[in-house]
Amino acid sequence: MVYCPRCWLHHGIRVVNLVVNFFGMGMIVYSLWLLKLWWEGFVEVGVSSSSLPRPWFIYAFLGLGIIFCFNALIGHIVSNCINTIALSIYILFICSILLLQIVVTAVIFFKIDWQSAISKYVDGNIFKNILTFHLNACRLISITTILAQVNVLVLAIVLWALGPQPRNHCGSLATPNLRYSFLVPTSDSPPALPPSAPAFARRIQSSSSAAG
Repeated sequence: MVYCPRCWLHHGIRVVNLVVNFFGMGMIVYSLWLLKLWWEGFVEVGVSSSSLPRPWFIYAFLGLGIIFCFNALIGHIVSNCINTIALSIYILFICSILLLQIVVTAVIFFKIDWQSAISKYVDGNIFKNILTFHLNACRLISITTILAQVNVLVLAIVLWALGPQPRNHCGSLATPNLRYSFLVPTSDSPPALPPSAPAFARRIQSSSSAAG
């Protein structure tokens, strides 16, 4: 089966959406584990839960994971559709969601000084270093997943620019040419025997030629 560039774009969108979906599910599990680490860690260092700051970066990370899974599901559905209107709606939708994700990531992860906020409760503690490491990991994973969604958006725009095509436009199979196959003889006459062939083989060939 021969695939055209449009088919490869369809497959590319599906693969990238699948990767984003796995990232989103991993972010959800990771954020739930971070919430448990946040509350249990502060309790162990002697800080009451009522005076703790809200872990907004963990909440934002959890929300981004849910949005990534939802976007990947919608993108996988749209990748199976060849309707230009559906692609246009999907492009507008993912642009709006991407803008929201970028704003949330910039405000929650980079504008707020989480290290200073954590230092008010635990200073010079191993738990502070652990939280700082996971904060940087959340930033890196969020940026990586946003870049993956930007790739999905670019592929969708290119697919929309190519225009609609029939669903079976790449479904025809190429007919093999058996003219030069070793299974099909090229002529009716038998091949010539080499000079070193035995005499009985030459007699058999002569009788076959006479019978034909």
